[in-house]
Amino acid sequence: MAGLLQINPIESLGAARAEPTAEIADIDLLHSICVELIGEQDRALLYGKIVDAAVTITGSQFGTMQLLCPPGDSSGHGGELNLLCSRGLPPEAVGFWEWVSPAAHSSCTAALKSGQRAIIADFEEWDEIAGTEDLLAFRRTGIRSAQTTPLLSREGKLLGMISTHWAKPHRPSDRDLRLLDILARQAADLLERTIAEEALRAREQELARSCSALQESENLQKMLTGELSHRVKNMLATVQAIASQTLRNCNDPADFVESFGGRIQSMSRVHSQLSTNEWKGTQLKEIVSDQMQLGPVDEAQVSASGPPVELDAAVVPQLAMILHELGTNSLKYGALSKIDGAVTIDWLVSGQTLKMRWIEQGGPTVGAPIRRGFGTRLIEASARGVGGDARMSIAAEGVRWHINVPLPEAQGKSGDAALPVDRPPVDHNPAGRNAPERSKRLLGKRILVVEDEPLLALDIAGRLEDAGAFVLGPAGNSAAALSLIEQYRFHAALLDANLGGHPVDEIAAALARNGIPFAFVSGYGRASLPKSFGDAELLAKPFDAGQLVEITGKLVA
Repeated sequence: MAGLLQINPIESLGAARAEPTAEIADIDLLHSICVELIGEQDRALLYGKIVDAAVTITGSQFGTMQLLCPPGDSSGHGGELNLLCSRGLPPEAVGFWEWVSPAAHSSCTAALKSGQRAIIADFEEWDEIAGTEDLLAFRRTGIRSAQTTPLLSREGKLLGMISTHWAKPHRPSDRDLRLLDILARQAADLLERTIAEEALRAREQELARSCSALQESENLQKMLTGELSHRVKNMLATVQAIASQTLRNCNDPADFVESFGGRIQSMSRVHSQLSTNEWKGTQLKEIVSDQMQLGPVDEAQVSASGPPVELDAAVVPQLAMILHELGTNSLKYGALSKIDGAVTIDWLVSGQTLKMRWIEQGGPTVGAPIRRGFGTRLIEASARGVGGDARMSIAAEGVRWHINVPLPEAQGKSGDAALPVDRPPVDHNPAGRNAPERSKRLLGKRILVVEDEPLLALDIAGRLEDAGAFVLGPAGNSAAALSLIEQYRFHAALLDANLGGHPVDEIAAALARNGIPFAFVSGYGRASLPKSFGDAELLAKPFDAGQLVEITGKLVA
């Protein structure tokens, strides 16, 4: 019959059987893809498997997955598409499409504008891309056609794009697009999950950082409070020592007020200088100029010369105290007590040592001193406290002092702090006042004193000697203390818990090895003691003579 369509029963049966077979194959493919995606925890590998699946489904030569950067993002790429993963693209193409602006020309930007899938069957036939850098990039890469499927959250929010590209003009089949839609749904869910997990991790990390910052802030506050307490207590102990030692060497209350006030003012000016420089040290010439403000003295009577020397903050107070004592002694008894007297201060740097001279001329006739006064001992102790030394000599024209102070690189490496172990107690009572009653427990006992604050060290030594003890030291640094422990025998030790900001664990351990009982002297409190010696005796600054003698007596009992 004309016009009647003839159907071959065998061919019809074959087509009917082939269609279920293809559907089963697609189901198997999607199942295998789901298994791969769900089991992957690594985000980068997950993206790669999604792109691999898209390439497999569409039979393309290239594939990409992009994430939409939220508008207004701090990265400066808000509203742009960021390349997460690619297949088949050469490095230069990956760089070119790392960030894609909505103003660019591609299937992904077309989908970005429409919110729907975009298919470009042939870039060469697409009018919008003609004459653009994007078309040249596609040509260089060997891409002729592409499709982009949006990745949408369950709420319809655009998360990103998944695209496949072919080397020839191509339009994907309905079957390919149907499978891509299923893949895109899974990919969007997984992408949304990973984004949420990453946001949660970021929040957790931010919370952890906030907690850490809060803890650091609390620790810093505790440290600053402890440091402030330590400095205040140290300052009070130093002032107490100045008062005690000044009183011991003054017969007249007026002399006491003048000497005590001068030393306090000297300390105050030094602290002002250091505070102005944020405790980073200061120039030697500034210290000399400041400490030579001696009231009635004509400026022409004092000359100072030497190269610029930046002094470490730890050295400045001691050197200032030395200059103050030299100046006041000269004003009272030396060259500056005469109108035509003069003082020359000069210095130079030799290696890592500052060498300073104090030369007096035109003063009263000078003879050898009958005894070493407090000022002399303070000058010597201050120099030892920073690892240096100070020596006085008597010339026909006047007193001379040679002072050596190690500069920062050499500090702490040496320090001649040892005094003879069998030296008699120093006479701290020149005016003949009755000395305090001596503790029988300390009579004849040898006590090591380790303290880096010269005034406090002298006060401790003086009070112990008043109680009948022989004092070894004082040692102002670890090297001097360890040297004394190695060379001499003694009954007990008093150990500053912090020497110039350095721990004293090594000194404490050396004392313990030698079976020497000791007590820490500290303004920090017990929490600052070395962990291995947290239960040791502690003498808290400031303290009085009774507390000092009591705890030392307990050590030697």
